[in-house]
Amino acid sequence: MKRLLDRIRGRRSIEPAAPEATWQYIFADRPASRDPVLCFTAQVRVTWRRLPDDVPADGPHAAARLVRKVIGEVAGNCDVLRPEAAEQDISAALVAALPLTSYGLEVLDSRVQLTVDEATREAALRSERQRQDYARDSERLQQEYELDTLARRQARARADFLTAEILANPASARLYALLEHTMEHGPRLGGPPAGTDLTDLVREVQQWQPQARWVAIAQLLHDFVAGLSEEGRKELLTILANAVRVYGEEPLAQRLTSAGGEAE
Repeated sequence: MKRLLDRIRGRRSIEPAAPEATWQYIFADRPASRDPVLCFTAQVRVTWRRLPDDVPADGPHAAARLVRKVIGEVAGNCDVLRPEAAEQDISAALVAALPLTSYGLEVLDSRVQLTVDEATREAALRSERQRQDYARDSERLQQEYELDTLARRQARARADFLTAEILANPASARLYALLEHTMEHGPRLGGPPAGTDLTDLVREVQQWQPQARWVAIAQLLHDFVAGLSEEGRKELLTILANAVRVYGEEPLAQRLTSAGGEAE
């Protein structure tokens, strides 16, 4: 009898313990996507169990809260136009986070299925087109701004060049004027255009050298006229017109007289 009892006790000692009870809870949710006004539609299944010596106040809802936190964090970085990719990312995050323990329970497993309704999809497409249009407009405005900046820089450089080099003396100014007049038919840099008579060009430029007599006289006259009053300048024009008339240059005299009248 004793041997039989020992055999029964030994058999009981190797019998497996009863499995712990688990529960499942299925709920729907609308987690926000990367665009917070556009949401996924989620069908979520949660498998959970009570922790020993703990009695959860609301097991299903507590389990759902634990899972929703993970789902919301991942969905907030996903594109609503890519629900399958978002579902894969959320599933991977849940696998990495499980088991989740809190509120006196432990979430053992969770499965998520994401969909996007047609209205949300259309809104997402409109938003995407608007962002693309905005990006194109921004790029165009940036290009226009850069072109305007380049144009202003070129204009400033040209003005500095004219002031420092071309307008430094009458000869440089005259040479520049001669070359600019035919620039359309010749190279921009490297000399005068083909067919230019170099002898005439040199003679023309030499006439405008600062040490040339007429240039020196013109400078003296300019300085003299600059020191006159307005009335004095008009009298000088009248005297000059009469002098030109003496030399038989009546048209030029009339032009000088007219210039004096326009100055009034």
